[in-house]
Amino acid sequence: MSRRSRNSRQNAPRFGRFGVRAAVAAAAMLLLSAPVVAKEGGAIGVSAPISGFYAVVGKEIEKGARAAVDRFPDARIELHDDECEPEGGVKTADEMIESRVRIAIGYPCIEAFDAAMPKLADANIPLLLIGVQSEAITVDRRKGNWPVLRLAPKASDEADAIADYLKEAWRGINFAIIDDGTLYGRQIAEEVRFRLEEDNLKPVFTDTYRPQLENQVALVRRLQKSGATHVFVGGDAFDAAIIGADAEAVGVSLTLAGGSAFVASPDDAVLADGTILGALPAWSGAGELPKALADATEGATVIGNSYLVPTYAALQIAMAALEGLDADEPIFFGDFLGRTFQTVLGPIRFDGDGNVSRNLFRIFVIEDGRPVAVSGGSSTGSIQ
Repeated sequence: MSRRSRNSRQNAPRFGRFGVRAAVAAAAMLLLSAPVVAKEGGAIGVSAPISGFYAVVGKEIEKGARAAVDRFPDARIELHDDECEPEGGVKTADEMIESRVRIAIGYPCIEAFDAAMPKLADANIPLLLIGVQSEAITVDRRKGNWPVLRLAPKASDEADAIADYLKEAWRGINFAIIDDGTLYGRQIAEEVRFRLEEDNLKPVFTDTYRPQLENQVALVRRLQKSGATHVFVGGDAFDAAIIGADAEAVGVSLTLAGGSAFVASPDDAVLADGTILGALPAWSGAGELPKALADATEGATVIGNSYLVPTYAALQIAMAALEGLDADEPIFFGDFLGRTFQTVLGPIRFDGDGNVSRNLFRIFVIEDGRPVAVSGGSSTGSIQ
């Protein structure tokens, strides 16, 4: 079992929850489609880290935007490089204001977003934010009256989806909650524990284990002694696979559950059948994606296209919001509220805080080595 891909993934940026820092090259601005069509209400600005260390994220966003141009040939879309840095955020916001962008999309890095948003707000440019999950965004939006619409789950949505499922699946079962001591592991374990205890479900055992070990038999024995048959693991797929394999080897029956850190490539970790995980799906688009985008998402089962398809959906929302408007007709934050947008992510509605009103996380169970979506396993199907 290889650690190389595991460690690489562990050190990768978690844009959604924590933001990033990156040293990147000078910015570039690309004009994707030149014609200005007054009916569509002017340009849409897309900001992403196109160059530098996190260019892989920017390229996904760029690809999603270019696919949307194919779908909406009359749209004028500008792509800006925010460098994943505060300076880049300021620069791209200034560029959008100067070019009289009507709606902004992107800013997956929280540093660039924090720097750009006050400027966009002063210019009354609504932003469809991609990827940033920080709960502080809602507070900042209220304080600054920022016109932010978050096309991403909130940080709390992952634990909500998992706990909602476990409240039913693990009722009457002896379960344990363990974590690997990392910030993510502790947080997700504590959040799931709190939500379960709200429903009077308490673990029979809690522990912090040492991660990255090739052998977790001692942990398995402690779990066995506690009487736990099911275990929520605040950790990643590598450790979960070791725990599961060691449990099977010593004859201890354990059903494991975890969060999005359980997502791993086949050579990284082999999760036991029956393992439960909460994660964002690989958006299929239900046949609505253009061929280039459909090819890019083909074969993806859970996470893996977390910026590409949502960017396409953001363009769908922006074009729907601008439909029928004259080029000089203003568009406001409130214009996005109280309506449902049909997108490749399914129906999207924003609440009064600008957050998607349904939980985008899904519950999966490993079957024959592959994650299979659980029908009704989360609140993803509901529009509230």
